[in-house]
Amino acid sequence: MPLIREQKKTKETQLKTTGRIESARVRHVAEELSWNYGTDVVVYDVRSRTPYVSYYVVCSASNDHRLRSLVTTADEALYDNFFDLHHKEGKNGSTWILLDAKTIVVQLFTKEMRDHVQFDALYEDCPHEVIVAEEEPKYPKRRKANGRAA
Repeated sequence: MPLIREQKKTKETQLKTTGRIESARVRHVAEELSWNYGTDVVVYDVRSRTPYVSYYVVCSASNDHRLRSLVTTADEALYDNFFDLHHKEGKNGSTWILLDAKTIVVQLFTKEMRDHVQFDALYEDCPHEVIVAEEEPKYPKRRKANGRAA
């Protein structure tokens, strides 16, 4: 029997899906964030807007502690889905953290920072999909290399 979680509907969740994200690997990253208590998870297809990045995965955290946890989740999900992390921006005490894996960029915010930056307004005209994981994501994962945390 699959595990099912109830997602709390918040007044901030006003984003509507305006397309389907075709990349299963990008969807898996977003589903992992949603399953691990990320809120308002949205994948934007920005291939028509920039030659450098194909997808933005945007996610909110309810507090700073949850934000740190989502950074670890995103890092592992990127690795498991064969995206190699190029660099990370945002350090101790940041309320906005960016993980750049070249063709996919994960943007993690506290709710307050996401409202302040209005990132979603910048890309609302791009095809995007709101992701809510109703069961634990299951997909083939990359095997862990030596020296990489399991």
